[in-house]
Amino acid sequence: MSASVTLWWAGPALAGQYRAGLLHAVDRKRAQTTRSRRAAQDWRVSRALLQQVSAGSNGASESNDGAASSMSLSHSGGHAIVAVAPAGWQVGVDLEALRPRDTARLAPWCCSEEEAGALASGAVDADRLRAFYLLWTLKESFIKAAGLAFPADMRRVGLTGAGLPGAGLSWAGWRLRAPGSRWRAWSAIVDDAWMVSVAWRAPDTANMANTAHGADRADTANTSDARAPMDAVGSPDPLWRTAQGIASPRIAIAGRWS
Repeated sequence: MSASVTLWWAGPALAGQYRAGLLHAVDRKRAQTTRSRRAAQDWRVSRALLQQVSAGSNGASESNDGAASSMSLSHSGGHAIVAVAPAGWQVGVDLEALRPRDTARLAPWCCSEEEAGALASGAVDADRLRAFYLLWTLKESFIKAAGLAFPADMRRVGLTGAGLPGAGLSWAGWRLRAPGSRWRAWSAIVDDAWMVSVAWRAPDTANMANTAHGADRADTANTSDARAPMDAVGSPDPLWRTAQGIASPRIAIAGRWS
């Protein structure tokens, strides 16, 4: 695998490729849970996608040295997405359907005051909804990638527009509020119906080298605007792939941060 993150996308049609016999031990136990028809479809699609990626049929499950890759899974409404990164990287992905929500009620619960103010500045309901889901999925991706607590840490991570005149829903110039430095993140609207965000961080190879020589460098940055060599952090955008037999969706990039 190259030094980048790959996103694998699947829709309802992949449910037919689900194989219960290929589930790992934890999922075999979870598969016994009684689910609604909709939840059962989500399960089959998401696990069929994991099975494809993990089996290496798409060449995505191992890095160049043969080590197991880092992976993150999210699913919603019969669709699923898996983020795959090189071994040792932190990665998290979240997928949400763009369904109507009371953003004014939810924002104080999951957003910083600054983020909530930006949401409230939107004059068009559709714009506020997309902005809310961008923030929500971005926060969830950090929760997964960094092993943070849900929902306790939702307000801790996200975006900041501090110092920007008239910062609003375009998010132009906003920076990541991440759990440490060197994080990258990317968000996109898929088929005008879904919001997906992924956050990732490569190992700090420079820090590891210094530590090996006795250095002790703490990673304490609150905003992720530090730069690292491209080969250490991967491409600025993830690669997009679709599962076997699934049509490629329309993708509109909603934001990218580093």
